Amino acid sequence: MVHVIRSIKTTGWLTALFIFGFLTPLAGSAQQAGFNPAAFQNQPDTYSILGVNVVGTDDRTAAFVESTAELEEGGQVTIPGEQIPEAIKRIHETGLFSDVKIVKSEVVGDGVYLEIQVTEQPRLDSFELKGASRSERRDLRDKMPLTTGFAVTEASKRQALRTIKRYYADKGHRDVSVEISEEMVDEVRNRVKLVFDIETGQRIQVGTIEFEGNENFSDRRLRGALGDLKQDTWWRLTRQLFTEDEFEEAKDNLIGYYGENGFLDARVIDDSVYVYERRRGRNAVGVKIKVDEGPQYKVRNIEWEGNTVYTDEQLTQALGLESGDVMNMTQYQQNLHHNQDETDVYSMYHNVGYLALGLEDNIRVVGEDSVDLHFDIVEDEIFSIRQVEFSGNTKTHDNVVRRTLRNVPGTNYSRSAIMRSVRELSHLGYFVPENIEPDLNPDMEAKTVDIIYHLDESQSTDNFELSGGYGGAGLGVILSARINFNNFSAGNLLDTSTWNPLPSGDGQRVSIGAQVTGRGYQSYNFSFQEPWFRGKPNSLGVSTSYSLFRGGGGALGSPTFRQPGVSTGRQEQLSMAVNYGRRLSWPDDNFQRISRLQYQYFDVAGFDQIFGGQDNILSYKETIERNSLDNPIAPSSGSRIQLSGEFAPPLPGFSQFYKTEFKYQQHNRVIERLVSSFGMEYGYMGWFGEENRSQFQRYFLGGTEMQHRQTFTRDNVDLRGYPGGFDGTISPIVDGQQVGGTVYNKIFAELSYPAVNSEQMRLIPYVFAEGGNAFDGFGNFQPFDMKRSAGVGARVFMPILGLIDISYGYRFDSIPGTNVQAGQWEFLFNIGSPF
Repeated sequence: MVHVIRSIKTTGWLTALFIFGFLTPLAGSAQQAGFNPAAFQNQPDTYSILGVNVVGTDDRTAAFVESTAELEEGGQVTIPGEQIPEAIKRIHETGLFSDVKIVKSEVVGDGVYLEIQVTEQPRLDSFELKGASRSERRDLRDKMPLTTGFAVTEASKRQALRTIKRYYADKGHRDVSVEISEEMVDEVRNRVKLVFDIETGQRIQVGTIEFEGNENFSDRRLRGALGDLKQDTWWRLTRQLFTEDEFEEAKDNLIGYYGENGFLDARVIDDSVYVYERRRGRNAVGVKIKVDEGPQYKVRNIEWEGNTVYTDEQLTQALGLESGDVMNMTQYQQNLHHNQDETDVYSMYHNVGYLALGLEDNIRVVGEDSVDLHFDIVEDEIFSIRQVEFSGNTKTHDNVVRRTLRNVPGTNYSRSAIMRSVRELSHLGYFVPENIEPDLNPDMEAKTVDIIYHLDESQSTDNFELSGGYGGAGLGVILSARINFNNFSAGNLLDTSTWNPLPSGDGQRVSIGAQVTGRGYQSYNFSFQEPWFRGKPNSLGVSTSYSLFRGGGGALGSPTFRQPGVSTGRQEQLSMAVNYGRRLSWPDDNFQRISRLQYQYFDVAGFDQIFGGQDNILSYKETIERNSLDNPIAPSSGSRIQLSGEFAPPLPGFSQFYKTEFKYQQHNRVIERLVSSFGMEYGYMGWFGEENRSQFQRYFLGGTEMQHRQTFTRDNVDLRGYPGGFDGTISPIVDGQQVGGTVYNKIFAELSYPAVNSEQMRLIPYVFAEGGNAFDGFGNFQPFDMKRSAGVGARVFMPILGLIDISYGYRFDSIPGTNVQAGQWEFLFNIGSPF
């Protein structure tokens, strides 16, 4: 017979139950020794614990129960006393058991054997989310804190409930109700299924945002400073939903806005969020924020102490504040610690080696509305780089990484060089940009520093592009395929052990592509580039392509160029080119010089009156470029400037021309992740003598590269909103025919926002406006006479597919001589970066 000392169930505590009836022989011997059962029940006795046995669970959990009870063999236990109730309480609080009992299994002299009896909580077999959509169920399954086979406890159910409500609250549902039920699915194995019955209610938008206490700024201006928390208005394209995270961030942004305008003491003293009936029975969220603005402070004095490397004037200029200026806290922090241009005070010192710079700033309030700025500087000594290390390059060879780094052992430490190294490592496209992390390990005594770059090469560098499009009536459906090996190794071609599936790791690029249509067009191309030719930062590339077009009757199918009495036939192009790029050190090392030698052969049978039938072009092009873009796929800062000159000399049997072109683009972060982009292009071409004029390589605007590949006698310029290809290009007209421009110009503006930025995919929606035109000679050039368009688009980058650009543009102007009319929308699809 066992003797129950105390038990507990999940429904609540039970009163202590003591049963001390022993087996008859044991009772008899006890009575002979003078044992009084009644006295034993009322008086506590201390026993030695001879053993502890746990029943009702497996061995691993039993060990956990025994440890939690803190009743160990060899220890002492007083019965009745606090040890047994406390042990039961501790076991119960783990949440793993629905019933806990501790009983005396046997008493031997002054020793006792204890038995801990537990009934386990049921374990999870599965769970079901009722009332959620398919996509919501998929999202929630990744977030739910439930694991199959684990105990179903009240705590785990509460945590799951909070997860569901938080998920829907972030989607604008404030009145979410969830009912949880258990269904026993396996009584033998004690397995249950949890069912969450979800009622999401309405998605509630932010109807009003009001302020109280704001005397210096209007409600409208303060609403604009909140960031992502927006008040719903008729002109907004997206719903303005309320989330707690955005609300907290909005209050921080509000205080930051006041700080930018000198109100250093501004604070939110009260806020409220309420739901009200807005219209047609639909509810909305109202937000009220009460602020205490405080005074507006201006700078009185600026003092620097301890500086010997830079003068007070130089440091004050870097700070960007002078006596009498409104105290802008955002500008103050950026210009003191780190700004985008690296002209801040810390960068000035760190870029010349002062890694251990000590700078203590003090903003001291003077009077009612003034502040004095005082800075104590401890410059210490210049640190040199002892060694540079990196890890995580599982595929890319060490020499490829090392040649990209701007930090060299033995030189002075420079934060700018580290930032430049990170940027160029991300430009390689081999590593996840967000996961490139430089670590510093300084030796304060030796005044040296080790730099360690942590890399993540988990993303694929190679990609396969498969796309389709429409090239107009002249071509019909376009199918295109391309495979890019962006980290190729030609040096290991003969070593089959390095093939996976091809040799890789040397940073070379190989691209093979093909394009076909249902109207007789075919195109094949191959290119190879070595970015570090002969161990120097000079690139060498070779490329070749072949294009074939059968029939069509126009300038490669264009009815504009159809000539009466001239037969149609094959049109072919063969192109071969060699490129050599060299990094320059002056004016700075963002500059590079690119030289290209290209040979092209054209056989445009059927167009002898226009192109001259067969023709050859041998051209040489020089380009000077400065590129400081922070990201080649989705730049958020930096610029790119190109100035190029190309000429095809007047050789016997070859066409000749010359060209000059200028291209510029600038990208700036506006707020948070919102990026503004602006760019312009100009081009001019001429001939060595009027008698040598031809139709080859003239400028045509419209469409994307998908349409351009079929019109290989032209120099095509992208322009969204216009179809391009055979029937939709922008060109001057002479004698009723599109002849192509000798001068062109183009401008564009864009706002983009990276909505998704993960290792698997990047999604960058954007809005754009652009315009351009082509003219026949400088005499007809009118820079403000443009074919205009505006619209929306998105760029999607996936490592396996590359970059896809989709745009939907509205054109404001028609194209004379074509069926392209104003007031229509144009969908365009392209592969590759526009930057």
